[in-house]
Amino acid sequence: MQNKATHIVIVQESLAASIIKDVFTFLLFAGLLYFNHAVLSGNTFIDILFIIIIMMLLIGKSSKFAFNGTKAEAIKWLSNIK
Repeated sequence: MQNKATHIVIVQESLAASIIKDVFTFLLFAGLLYFNHAVLSGNTFIDILFIIIIMMLLIGKSSKFAFNGTKAEAIKWLSNIK
């Protein structure tokens, strides 16, 4: 069986795009917590699950298979993958 490695390349965006992405992420997370407290009676267990999911996403983002940099750095990084 073949061992297929997946590599993720993320090219850095502009400052405005980064701020918009961060604001959207914050609003999405805040919206989930608000939905939990407004509709689901504020179950703490669900809040904890949301926080664990966010933490898992942040940890997964720092994987050795992921790269975050400029276009030139991405080309160099991809050319060194064996």
